[in-house]
Amino acid sequence: MTQTFSDLIAMDAEQRAEYTFTTLLSQGQLWGLSQKAVWAMLSAEGDACTPLFPDQQTAQHWADVHFPGAKATAISLDELQNTLFSQWQPDEVMLMLFPVVREEDAIVVKIDEMQQAIAEEQSR
Repeated sequence: MTQTFSDLIAMDAEQRAEYTFTTLLSQGQLWGLSQKAVWAMLSAEGDACTPLFPDQQTAQHWADVHFPGAKATAISLDELQNTLFSQWQPDEVMLMLFPVVREEDAIVVKIDEMQQAIAEEQSR
């Protein structure tokens, strides 16, 4: 079942994180925010984070409010696993899964945790 934009942003933080993860597995991509060829980075409780979204619309909607000038950019599963995770890991960048405009609450995971979850799902 396809979720509407309103349905997606009405989900709680755990539902949004799960939806983002299942979208990554089923579609092979997520959406991040880039500005001048650099990925958007935020601070969440002192940790460097990059927000990730299930689709272009939710990513751009969040960017327009919280990160003006950033552009929603597709990220393939391959690019995440083989390029970005290894670039972000030395700096201990965390992954913020599908934050929404109306609240600051979002699930934040370590790259190792995401890699393990992907591996477990791919081995099924």
